Amino acid sequence: MKPRHVFNGSWLAPLLLALTLAPGVVEAADVVTVPGVRFSNLTGPDGAIYNGHTEGDFTVTATAGNWFQSMFYGSTAPSIFDGPAHAPGIAVIDVTDSQGLFTLSSLDYSSNNGSSGYHIQGFLGVTSQYEETGILTGSFSPFSFRTLITMHPTIQVDALLIELIPGAGVTSINLDNLNVLTVPEPRGLLLLAGAFAAWVRYRGFGLTKKH
Repeated sequence: MKPRHVFNGSWLAPLLLALTLAPGVVEAADVVTVPGVRFSNLTGPDGAIYNGHTEGDFTVTATAGNWFQSMFYGSTAPSIFDGPAHAPGIAVIDVTDSQGLFTLSSLDYSSNNGSSGYHIQGFLGVTSQYEETGILTGSFSPFSFRTLITMHPTIQVDALLIELIPGAGVTSINLDNLNVLTVPEPRGLLLLAGAFAAWVRYRGFGLTKKH
């Protein structure tokens, strides 16, 4: 007589667990809940000194120069600006991610009443991963924001310095919408692999032979 398999339901629970958890785990690892830094949670008042803030996983810290909050001008408002108005100097912000590695693909700026320079540095630990310099084209009345597309949008860093250098006649430089993106960890795939291994193990125990 041919052997027949006897169903043992002990392996079903791990399989269902794997199928239930897997999509959610992978999605959680791949989806960024906060799309960059929008400065949307600044509370003002307008013109108040800006020292830094945390938004989602990202922390922005003013490390040099004088930064202020602009509650009525942004892309969309609010934003921060290198000031004070009519007398800005060189100013720097530092960006970090509590989840670890991240990238910067673009930022919005308004260099008011003249063009300015910028200097972006990406670090991994104490090691420089890239440096980028260029011109922020001036905006004149009526003022508006432009988008700077960075030259290193896929390079992963754990710290970022953004330096602004006002040009002649510039009255202030606003920054908004730092499009930083957390690099997902592969933990979702690892958990899925573990659940699948458990399913295989229980399936092996659950199948017996009878003659």
